[in-house]
Amino acid sequence: MDKVLHCDCGFEARAADEDGLVAEVQRHAREAHGMVLSHDEALLLAFRAELNGEAPTAIRHDPTTRTDEEER
Repeated sequence: MDKVLHCDCGFEARAADEDGLVAEVQRHAREAHGMVLSHDEALLLAFRAELNGEAPTAIRHDPTTRTDEEER
């Protein structure tokens, strides 16, 4: 079964496994929102949504998350 995570902007990250979902979340956060998420940060978004039993919604701006400019 596919793993799915929805972004507030309407984007839907979908992958067959956890690693694929993490990669999609990282790519989308970087390309669409200028956010650089570590593997663990992206994985945490997926786990939080799953634990809350909600339709997974994530990739919200977090002031503790690095942006592309900060990463450089």
